[in-house]
Amino acid sequence: MRWTRLTRAALATAALSTLVGCTTLVSGSAVKSPGAESAKTGPCEGVSAPMTSIESHSPGEPQLRIPQPQGWERTTLFDSQIVRYAIVNRDLIAKKFAPNAVVTLETADGSADPQEVLDGERRGLTAGLGATDLVTTPTTRCGYRAESVTYTAPPMGEIPARRSTMLAVVGVFGGKTYATTLTVGSADPDNPAFTRDANTILTGFQMLPPGTS
Repeated sequence: MRWTRLTRAALATAALSTLVGCTTLVSGSAVKSPGAESAKTGPCEGVSAPMTSIESHSPGEPQLRIPQPQGWERTTLFDSQIVRYAIVNRDLIAKKFAPNAVVTLETADGSADPQEVLDGERRGLTAGLGATDLVTTPTTRCGYRAESVTYTAPPMGEIPARRSTMLAVVGVFGGKTYATTLTVGSADPDNPAFTRDANTILTGFQMLPPGTS
């Protein structure tokens, strides 16, 4: 069985990260997890930034959490069934582009091979977005199979080509396969403040079982 439905998330995230970076902020309220600034949950890696719990759309979905360093603000402009959360940092705008982090979540019935799903996410970047210079690193998040892909995104309008990193995580809950992606990008990826924050956001991102408090 092909999991092409799940691979839409990679393209959606990459494209929307460009739009989020050059649009006006829409305010939204973050839900801070109690004690999350220093806490670890199971095999999850702790970071110093406050953690924000991303609201689920149904009880069976995994709980997603994202670090939100100082200066990164919530935008709800592109929230949808696929796009679950986005933050931008307007203090680090470069070349008319605000650094941003975009989270997606998709699901398919049944238990898929995690590597097959991760391969599909990566194909979505090259075939759908036209990404080049991919550097792929196998990893895990909270014990679930994951993959980090750093790539060059092509220019779009006034937005120049830029380096971005997509983290894809796959888990099976309640007989369904869930794939979440977190994409972080900037037109000035070598900015020390952006590099620090991007590492924090990518390292501390969590996917946890449904109902995790």
